[in-house]
Amino acid sequence: MSLAAKELSISQPALSKAITNLESELEMDLFFRSGKRISLNENGKFLFKRAERIFSEVHHLERGLEERRGEGSGNLSIVTTLPYTFTNIIDQFFNEYPNVKYQQVPLSKENLQQFTENGKFDVCITTEEIHHPNVEWVPLFEEEIFLTVPKSYKETTTGTIDLLEFNHLRFIGLTKQYCFRQFTDQYCKSIGYTPIYQVEVEEATTILKLVKNGRGAAFTPETAINLYDSKLKHLKIENEKFTRTIGLLKHRYLFPTKISEAFVAHCHHYFKEYKKD
Repeated sequence: MSLAAKELSISQPALSKAITNLESELEMDLFFRSGKRISLNENGKFLFKRAERIFSEVHHLERGLEERRGEGSGNLSIVTTLPYTFTNIIDQFFNEYPNVKYQQVPLSKENLQQFTENGKFDVCITTEEIHHPNVEWVPLFEEEIFLTVPKSYKETTTGTIDLLEFNHLRFIGLTKQYCFRQFTDQYCKSIGYTPIYQVEVEEATTILKLVKNGRGAAFTPETAINLYDSKLKHLKIENEKFTRTIGLLKHRYLFPTKISEAFVAHCHHYFKEYKKD
Protein backbone atom coordinates (compact mmCIF):
# COMPACT_ATOMS: atom_id res chain seq x y z
CA MET A 1 0.00 0.00 0.00
CA SER A 2 2.78 2.43 0.87
CA LEU A 3 4.56 1.77 -2.45
CA ALA A 4 1.32 2.25 -4.39
CA ALA A 5 0.58 5.49 -2.55
CA LYS A 6 4.08 6.77 -3.32
CA GLU A 7 3.63 5.89 -7.01
CA LEU A 8 0.34 7.84 -7.07
CA SER A 9 1.78 10.78 -5.09
CA ILE A 10 -0.91 10.56 -2.43
CA SER A 11 -0.90 9.56 1.23
CA GLN A 12 -1.43 5.96 2.24
CA PRO A 13 -4.59 6.76 4.28
CA ALA A 14 -6.06 8.55 1.24
CA LEU A 15 -5.38 5.52 -0.93
CA SER A 16 -6.86 3.14 1.63
CA LYS A 17 -9.98 5.28 1.88
CA ALA A 18 -10.32 5.45 -1.93
CA ILE A 19 -10.15 1.65 -2.17
CA THR A 20 -12.67 1.23 0.66
CA ASN A 21 -15.05 3.71 -1.00
CA LEU A 22 -14.73 1.93 -4.36
CA GLU A 23 -15.44 -1.49 -2.83
CA SER A 24 -18.39 -0.03 -0.97
CA GLU A 25 -19.79 1.56 -4.12
CA LEU A 26 -19.40 -1.69 -6.10
CA GLU A 27 -20.64 -3.78 -3.16
CA MET A 28 -17.79 -6.29 -3.52
CA ASP A 29 -14.26 -6.90 -2.33
CA LEU A 30 -11.53 -6.30 -4.92
CA PHE A 31 -8.43 -7.44 -3.03
CA PHE A 32 -6.93 -10.25 -1.03
CA ARG A 33 -5.43 -8.77 2.15
CA SER A 34 -2.53 -10.34 4.02
CA GLY A 35 -0.97 -8.04 6.60
CA LYS A 36 0.54 -5.05 4.80
CA ARG A 37 0.33 -6.70 1.39
CA ILE A 38 -2.72 -6.77 -0.86
CA SER A 39 -3.35 -8.30 -4.28
CA LEU A 40 -6.26 -8.35 -6.70
CA ASN A 41 -8.86 -11.08 -6.26
CA GLU A 42 -10.97 -12.34 -9.15
CA ASN A 43 -13.35 -9.36 -8.87
CA GLY A 44 -10.40 -6.97 -8.90
CA LYS A 45 -8.80 -8.66 -11.90
CA PHE A 46 -12.08 -8.43 -13.82
CA LEU A 47 -12.43 -4.72 -13.02
CA PHE A 48 -8.77 -3.97 -13.78
CA LYS A 49 -8.95 -5.63 -17.19
CA ARG A 50 -12.08 -3.71 -18.15
CA ALA A 51 -10.66 -0.44 -16.80
CA GLU A 52 -7.52 -0.85 -18.91
CA ARG A 53 -9.75 -1.20 -21.97
CA ILE A 54 -11.72 1.93 -21.05
CA PHE A 55 -8.59 4.03 -20.47
CA SER A 56 -7.21 2.79 -23.78
CA GLU A 57 -10.41 3.94 -25.52
CA VAL A 58 -10.07 7.36 -23.88
CA HIS A 59 -6.43 7.55 -24.99
CA HIS A 60 -7.38 6.76 -28.59
CA LEU A 61 -10.20 9.31 -28.46
CA GLU A 62 -7.76 12.00 -27.31
CA ARG A 63 -5.35 11.04 -30.11
CA GLY A 64 -8.14 11.15 -32.67
CA LEU A 65 -9.16 14.64 -31.61
CA GLU A 66 -5.53 15.79 -31.59
CA GLU A 67 -5.10 14.39 -35.08
CA ARG A 68 -8.12 16.31 -36.35
CA ARG A 69 -6.60 19.53 -35.00
CA GLY A 70 -3.34 18.98 -36.88
CA GLU A 71 -3.85 17.32 -40.27
CA GLY A 72 -0.91 15.11 -41.31
CA SER A 73 0.60 14.99 -37.85
CA GLY A 74 0.17 12.69 -34.88
CA ASN A 75 1.79 9.62 -33.37
CA LEU A 76 2.22 6.10 -34.69
CA SER A 77 3.34 3.17 -32.53
CA ILE A 78 4.26 -0.08 -34.27
CA VAL A 79 5.02 -3.39 -32.58
CA THR A 80 7.50 -5.41 -34.65
CA THR A 81 10.62 -7.56 -34.66
CA LEU A 82 11.47 -7.01 -38.33
CA PRO A 83 14.21 -4.34 -38.30
CA TYR A 84 15.04 -4.38 -42.02
CA THR A 85 11.44 -4.43 -43.20
CA PHE A 86 10.34 -1.83 -40.65
CA THR A 87 13.15 0.55 -41.66
CA ASN A 88 12.26 0.39 -45.35
CA ILE A 89 8.52 0.78 -44.81
CA ILE A 90 8.90 3.71 -42.43
CA ASP A 91 11.47 5.42 -44.67
CA GLN A 92 8.97 5.52 -47.54
CA PHE A 93 6.07 6.49 -45.27
CA PHE A 94 8.10 9.50 -44.11
CA ASN A 95 7.79 10.94 -47.61
CA GLU A 96 4.02 11.27 -47.21
CA TYR A 97 3.85 12.00 -43.47
CA PRO A 98 7.04 13.83 -42.46
CA ASN A 99 5.46 15.32 -39.32
CA VAL A 100 4.34 12.08 -37.71
CA LYS A 101 6.17 10.89 -34.59
CA TYR A 102 7.08 7.19 -34.86
CA GLN A 103 7.72 4.65 -32.12
CA GLN A 104 8.98 1.13 -32.78
CA VAL A 105 8.04 -1.22 -29.95
CA PRO A 106 9.71 -4.65 -29.56
CA LEU A 107 7.40 -7.64 -30.00
CA SER A 108 7.63 -9.03 -26.47
CA LYS A 109 5.01 -11.21 -24.82
CA GLU A 110 3.97 -8.29 -22.61
CA ASN A 111 3.69 -5.78 -25.48
CA LEU A 112 1.72 -8.25 -27.60
CA GLN A 113 -0.69 -8.78 -24.72
CA GLN A 114 -1.08 -5.03 -24.27
CA PHE A 115 -1.84 -4.71 -27.98
CA THR A 116 -4.33 -7.57 -28.27
CA GLU A 117 -6.21 -6.95 -25.03
CA ASN A 118 -6.10 -3.17 -24.72
CA GLY A 119 -5.08 -1.80 -28.12
CA LYS A 120 -2.19 0.05 -26.49
CA PHE A 121 -0.31 0.30 -29.81
CA ASP A 122 -1.55 1.14 -33.31
CA VAL A 123 -0.48 -1.86 -35.36
CA CYS A 124 1.66 -4.96 -35.12
CA ILE A 125 3.87 -6.24 -37.97
CA THR A 126 4.84 -9.86 -37.42
CA THR A 127 5.50 -13.22 -39.03
CA GLU A 128 3.40 -15.09 -36.46
CA GLU A 129 -0.30 -15.44 -37.10
CA ILE A 130 -2.00 -14.58 -33.82
CA HIS A 131 -5.47 -15.94 -33.09
CA HIS A 132 -7.30 -13.65 -30.68
CA PRO A 133 -10.89 -12.36 -30.80
CA ASN A 134 -9.72 -8.76 -30.46
CA VAL A 135 -7.39 -8.68 -33.47
CA GLU A 136 -7.50 -9.36 -37.21
CA TRP A 137 -4.56 -11.04 -38.98
CA VAL A 138 -3.87 -9.57 -42.44
CA PRO A 139 -1.22 -11.43 -44.52
CA LEU A 140 0.94 -9.09 -46.60
CA PHE A 141 3.78 -11.01 -48.19
CA GLU A 142 5.23 -14.53 -48.36
CA GLU A 143 8.99 -14.20 -48.37
CA GLU A 144 11.67 -16.77 -49.08
CA ILE A 145 14.55 -17.51 -46.73
CA PHE A 146 18.01 -17.62 -48.34
CA LEU A 147 21.43 -18.75 -47.19
CA THR A 148 23.78 -15.78 -47.23
CA VAL A 149 27.53 -16.38 -47.54
CA PRO A 150 30.55 -14.16 -48.19
CA LYS A 151 31.34 -13.56 -51.84
CA SER A 152 34.67 -15.28 -51.23
CA TYR A 153 33.00 -18.65 -50.57
CA LYS A 154 33.68 -21.06 -53.43
CA GLU A 155 31.24 -23.83 -52.39
CA THR A 156 28.70 -23.00 -55.05
CA THR A 157 28.60 -21.04 -58.28
CA THR A 158 25.02 -21.92 -59.26
CA GLY A 159 23.18 -19.54 -56.91
CA THR A 160 21.57 -22.49 -55.10
CA ILE A 161 22.65 -24.79 -52.29
CA ASP A 162 21.75 -28.18 -50.84
CA LEU A 163 22.34 -27.75 -47.12
CA LEU A 164 22.85 -31.48 -46.57
CA GLU A 165 25.97 -31.34 -48.74
CA PHE A 166 27.64 -28.65 -46.59
CA ASN A 167 27.89 -29.91 -43.01
CA HIS A 168 31.08 -27.92 -42.43
CA LEU A 169 29.44 -24.48 -42.69
CA ARG A 170 29.72 -22.25 -39.64
CA PHE A 171 26.66 -20.10 -38.95
CA ILE A 172 26.02 -16.67 -37.51
CA GLY A 173 22.55 -16.05 -36.12
CA LEU A 174 20.31 -14.77 -33.37
CA THR A 175 20.22 -16.46 -29.99
CA LYS A 176 17.66 -19.19 -29.41
CA GLN A 177 15.01 -17.06 -27.72
CA TYR A 178 14.29 -15.19 -30.96
CA CYS A 179 11.41 -16.37 -33.14
CA PHE A 180 13.42 -16.27 -36.37
CA ARG A 181 16.10 -18.53 -34.89
CA GLN A 182 13.43 -20.96 -33.67
CA PHE A 183 11.83 -20.87 -37.12
CA THR A 184 15.09 -21.65 -38.95
CA ASP A 185 16.04 -24.34 -36.42
CA GLN A 186 12.68 -26.02 -36.97
CA TYR A 187 13.17 -25.97 -40.75
CA CYS A 188 16.65 -27.48 -40.46
CA LYS A 189 15.33 -30.19 -38.17
CA SER A 190 12.59 -31.03 -40.69
CA ILE A 191 15.18 -31.74 -43.43
CA GLY A 192 17.62 -33.53 -41.15
CA TYR A 193 20.22 -30.76 -41.02
CA THR A 194 21.98 -29.42 -37.93
CA PRO A 195 23.52 -25.94 -38.35
CA ILE A 196 26.62 -25.26 -36.26
CA TYR A 197 26.46 -21.75 -34.79
CA GLN A 198 29.85 -20.20 -34.17
CA VAL A 199 28.42 -16.76 -33.38
CA GLU A 200 25.07 -15.97 -31.73
CA VAL A 201 24.03 -12.33 -31.35
CA GLU A 202 21.18 -10.25 -29.94
CA GLU A 203 21.02 -7.72 -32.79
CA ALA A 204 19.91 -8.81 -36.26
CA THR A 205 21.76 -6.01 -38.04
CA THR A 206 25.07 -7.42 -36.76
CA ILE A 207 24.66 -10.71 -38.61
CA LEU A 208 25.18 -9.59 -42.21
CA LYS A 209 28.11 -7.42 -41.16
CA LEU A 210 29.88 -10.49 -39.79
CA VAL A 211 28.98 -12.57 -42.85
CA LYS A 212 30.37 -9.83 -45.09
CA ASN A 213 33.64 -10.03 -43.15
CA GLY A 214 33.90 -13.74 -43.89
CA ARG A 215 32.98 -15.01 -40.41
CA GLY A 216 30.32 -17.49 -41.51
CA ALA A 217 26.96 -18.06 -43.20
CA ALA A 218 23.49 -16.92 -42.15
CA PHE A 219 19.84 -17.49 -42.96
CA THR A 220 18.45 -14.27 -44.40
CA PRO A 221 14.81 -13.37 -45.11
CA GLU A 222 14.12 -12.03 -48.59
CA THR A 223 13.14 -8.56 -47.39
CA ALA A 224 16.48 -8.16 -45.59
CA ILE A 225 18.58 -8.85 -48.68
CA ASN A 226 20.65 -6.07 -50.20
CA LEU A 227 21.06 -7.06 -53.85
CA TYR A 228 23.65 -4.33 -54.40
CA ASP A 229 26.09 -5.58 -51.76
CA SER A 230 28.97 -6.96 -53.80
CA LYS A 231 30.52 -8.76 -50.80
CA LEU A 232 27.60 -11.14 -50.24
CA LYS A 233 25.96 -14.02 -52.10
CA HIS A 234 22.37 -15.04 -51.36
CA LEU A 235 21.80 -18.69 -52.24
CA LYS A 236 18.42 -20.29 -52.88
CA ILE A 237 17.95 -23.34 -50.62
CA GLU A 238 17.05 -26.42 -52.68
CA ASN A 239 16.00 -28.87 -49.96
CA GLU A 240 12.37 -27.88 -49.27
CA LYS A 241 10.25 -24.76 -49.55
CA PHE A 242 11.59 -22.29 -47.01
CA THR A 243 9.27 -19.30 -46.64
CA ARG A 244 7.44 -17.32 -44.00
CA THR A 245 4.51 -14.90 -44.16
CA ILE A 246 4.77 -11.27 -43.11
CA GLY A 247 1.47 -9.88 -41.91
CA LEU A 248 0.00 -7.26 -39.67
CA LEU A 249 -2.42 -7.33 -36.79
CA LYS A 250 -5.18 -4.73 -36.50
CA HIS A 251 -7.31 -4.26 -33.42
CA ARG A 252 -10.99 -4.94 -34.14
CA TYR A 253 -12.62 -2.82 -31.44
CA LEU A 254 -10.62 0.39 -31.25
CA PHE A 255 -11.31 3.26 -33.62
CA PRO A 256 -8.19 3.68 -35.78
CA THR A 257 -6.60 7.07 -36.35
CA LYS A 258 -6.19 8.40 -39.87
CA ILE A 259 -2.44 7.96 -39.55
CA SER A 260 -2.71 4.29 -38.60
CA GLU A 261 -5.16 3.63 -41.44
CA ALA A 262 -2.79 5.37 -43.87
CA PHE A 263 0.09 3.26 -42.57
CA VAL A 264 -1.83 0.01 -43.08
CA ALA A 265 -2.66 1.05 -46.65
CA HIS A 266 1.00 1.96 -47.16
CA CYS A 267 2.06 -1.54 -45.99
CA HIS A 268 -0.23 -3.14 -48.58
CA HIS A 269 1.17 -0.87 -51.31
CA TYR A 270 4.77 -1.44 -50.21
CA PHE A 271 4.57 -5.23 -50.52
CA LYS A 272 2.53 -5.06 -53.71
CA GLU A 273 5.35 -3.05 -55.30
CA TYR A 274 7.95 -5.31 -53.72
CA LYS A 275 6.43 -8.33 -55.47
CA LYS A 276 6.70 -6.52 -58.82
CA ASP A 277 10.39 -5.86 -58.28
